Amino acid sequence: MRYKLSDICSKIGSGATPKGGKEAYCNDGISFVRSQNVLDFFFSCNGLAHINQEQAEKLNNVEVKPNDILLNITGDSVARSCMMNPIYLPARVNQHVAIIRGTPDKVLNSFLLYFLQWKKEYLLQLAAAGATRNALTKGMIEQLEIDLPTLERQQKIVSIIDSIQAKIELNQRINEILEQQAQALYKAWFVDFEPFGGACPEKWEKADIYSVSRIIYGAPFSSKLFNTEKIGKPVVRIRDLKEQALVTYTTEIHPKGHLIQAGDIVVGMDGEFRPYLWGNEEAWLNQRVCIFESKKAIDKAFVLFSIKPLLSLIEQTQVATTVIHIGKKDFDSFEILLPDRRTLDNFGAITALMLNQIVSNRLENKRLAELRDTLLPKLISGELDVSALDL
Repeated sequence: MRYKLSDICSKIGSGATPKGGKEAYCNDGISFVRSQNVLDFFFSCNGLAHINQEQAEKLNNVEVKPNDILLNITGDSVARSCMMNPIYLPARVNQHVAIIRGTPDKVLNSFLLYFLQWKKEYLLQLAAAGATRNALTKGMIEQLEIDLPTLERQQKIVSIIDSIQAKIELNQRINEILEQQAQALYKAWFVDFEPFGGACPEKWEKADIYSVSRIIYGAPFSSKLFNTEKIGKPVVRIRDLKEQALVTYTTEIHPKGHLIQAGDIVVGMDGEFRPYLWGNEEAWLNQRVCIFESKKAIDKAFVLFSIKPLLSLIEQTQVATTVIHIGKKDFDSFEILLPDRRTLDNFGAITALMLNQIVSNRLENKRLAELRDTLLPKLISGELDVSALDL
């Protein structure tokens, strides 16, 4: 049976900005969800803000409940949706995020979330229509139409997608733990010198980054030849690094082009300077993106964790009216403490296994996401019959 979302939801609405400026925020208060926390299918705690109790009480009308759906309604991340992670409750949302809460006797919130993911392209079109800035209004969301199966069928559909999502989330959690362990090991060996009695070995010396790494710069591919129809090979731009997405493709073969491979350390050179361990298929390296390639494969983790604080320091100290930049001159100044070869080999022997597993998990997640995205429209639309599925 077909319904409008307004007929099956008890809550559709967005939040507001707390009054009082910086004083409204605190380090440990009520979670305040912004658009950066809402990723497709996933809630991200990165950059999660907090507001004090007084401000939270003023925003009680946009209090997030367990299993609420969060939908970004403005800006570049419009139409992204996820379910609120209960770990970060209690919470409120700002004006760029909408809360969608289904009526329990009509629709499962998980089913609603997967419906919104299925309709994402349509939502993007709605948001772009006639507006100077991408935006979804409350009315647009309420008027969305959905063919709603019975709660029993909804549960069967949700269970299929949930099983894929659970594996993706498990891989992500494993990767977080592996990266934390590798980072902690680096700190213990090369900052606190724990295996060496707490003091830096005498034979270790200061060196530049080029002693362990080569830097490969991206090529200026022509934007006129870019496409989103997956014609040619993908091109990785700065905006693609955080989520390791492949959005833009090109048929151009640039004479200075370089293909990123799974496991490469990739760094954006504008806006923010973070090293990412690439976990997707090969793609062209676009201008203003570079690779730190360890001269010896076993040194990859050492290079990764050595450049991380150096890049962060440049980012924190740069002052610009628009976008901050980093370049070869900055990289030339990168100085590291270079251990002896035996220590590097021992460290690499441990951490190489961790990095390889991280990359393997990311590649598996890519395949799982493709399976999920293939099944999702077929399940939600009813093209795939789940009536015989025994849960």
